[in-house]
Amino acid sequence: MQIKYLGGEKFDIRTKDTRIELGYTIKVNGFSLPGPGEYEKSGIFTEGIADNGNTIYLIRADEMNLCYLGKIAHDLHEDEVKEIGNADILFVPLGEDGSLTTKKALGLVSLIDPKIVIPMLYSDLTEFKKSEGITNGETDILKIKKSELPEEERLNVILKSSL
Repeated sequence: MQIKYLGGEKFDIRTKDTRIELGYTIKVNGFSLPGPGEYEKSGIFTEGIADNGNTIYLIRADEMNLCYLGKIAHDLHEDEVKEIGNADILFVPLGEDGSLTTKKALGLVSLIDPKIVIPMLYSDLTEFKKSEGITNGETDILKIKKSELPEEERLNVILKSSL
């Protein structure tokens, strides 16, 4: 799987046979998902969970569970966190465009406890980097396989916007 950041809340994800576009709308091989509900397209299983005008997407691709929080602007309740389940990769907003503040986002990351965190919707990563102990820079593309997911410590990946 290759993940590329397009800025804002947009990502381009490529698997061997599929292209997934994350953003205001979610597309799988060009097919737009209409919102909350369960979908299967091109071998990609997706569940959209309605959340106060936002939709949280759970995506199963390349044997990994991705959780895309969208422009979430509030804490999640315990039952909502349980519904998300085991997220291998979490796309989390950090304060831009009315989304979660960095502090609240970090709390949510701790509750969901993914293997990899990819921030989005940010203008400043200073607080996030300090809190997470990040000293390395950004990368253009994340290439990851299920077998390469971290076992012990969470990995934070800051992707450079390609636009």
